Amino acid sequence: MGVQVKFNSSTIEEDGRFEDGEGREYRYSVGDNGALFIWEKEAGGYIDKKAEPFVTYGPAAWFSVVGDAKSSQDSPPTRVRGL
Repeated sequence: MGVQVKFNSSTIEEDGRFEDGEGREYRYSVGDNGALFIWEKEAGGYIDKKAEPFVTYGPAAWFSVVGDAKSSQDSPPTRVRGL
């Protein structure tokens, strides 16, 4: 599905669409301050805990987002170390 962002200003030149395809998938998350983070990952893969967002929008830049939210399924499985 990907992610689609609607912006507060018509002067923003981006169309706000991040489409899944060509081996890539996109997810979004919203920070505590209202900032919007767009994450990119390999299809079927994970988003590393140390990964930086693909794109970040400040809280005043956007007003709506639809698509696939970042979830625990996007995190790599927990590694269990030997006893």
